[in-house]
Amino acid sequence: VENGVVTAVAVGTATITVTTIEGGFTATCEVTVNPRPVTGVTLDKSEAELEVKQTLALVATVAPANATNQDVTWTSTDETVATVANGVVTAVAVGTATITVTTVDGGFTATCAVTVKPISVKGIALDKTTLTLKAGQTETLVATITPSDAANQEVIWESDDNEIAVVKNGVVTAMSVGEATITVTTVDGDFTATCVVTVEPTPVTSIVLDQTELTLLVDETATLVATILPEDATDKSVIWASDNEDVTTVV
Repeated sequence: VENGVVTAVAVGTATITVTTIEGGFTATCEVTVNPRPVTGVTLDKSEAELEVKQTLALVATVAPANATNQDVTWTSTDETVATVANGVVTAVAVGTATITVTTVDGGFTATCAVTVKPISVKGIALDKTTLTLKAGQTETLVATITPSDAANQEVIWESDDNEIAVVKNGVVTAMSVGEATITVTTVDGDFTATCVVTVEPTPVTSIVLDQTELTLLVDETATLVATILPEDATDKSVIWASDNEDVTTVV
C-alpha cells in the first residue's frame, strides 16, 4: 500500500492499516488476494506433418499472460503414432494423432492434428563414379540411399548406351569398346547418381598355328589355322605372308 493505493502482489490475505500521526488512531481493511484465473489456451500450430522419428516443439500460450497458474498437461490420442512430453511431439509411426494441451486451471484446451509420414529419401550415391572394363567383364555397383532408414529403398538402373554397357540390378556388363553412363534413380524423390563406364579393347597376347611344319607337292594346297589368344581379344584380324612366293603363296 502506498498513499492508500493497494496493489495485490500474491495470493493470500493481508491487513491494510491507516494510522493518524496525531493521536495514533487506526483503521484497517482486510484484503484477500485471489489467483488470476486462466481464460484460455492456444497452440502455435493447429496442424503439423512429420516424418517418422522427427520431433516438433509445440508452444502453448495460456491466457491471460499473467494468469496465476500457467501449468498445462499434454496428451496424444494415439501414442503408437505420436507421443508428446512437455510440448515436444515425437513421430513414432505412420498415421494421424491429435495432440491436446489442457490448462490445469479451468481445463481449457487447444489441439494440433499431427500427420506422420514415412521417412523420405534425401539422396543417393554410388560406390564408384568411374569404371574401366574390358568387353565381357562385369562389375557390381552399390547404391546407397540416404537416410539409410528411408521407407522406399527402390531404385531404377539405366545405361545411356546398351551397345557398350548394360546394367541390371547394379551389375554392369561391358559389351563393346566405348563409353557409357550408368544412372541409378530413386523411386522416391527422383534422386540420381552416375558412373561413367569405359570399355577398353582386350589386347592380343599371342598367336599360334595348328601346324609348325608342312610338306606339300607342287600345286597341292593346305589350310593353316591361326588361333589368337586370348579368345576374347577385341581385334582378331591377321595378315598372312610368305617369305618366298616363288615357292609358296598364302592367302
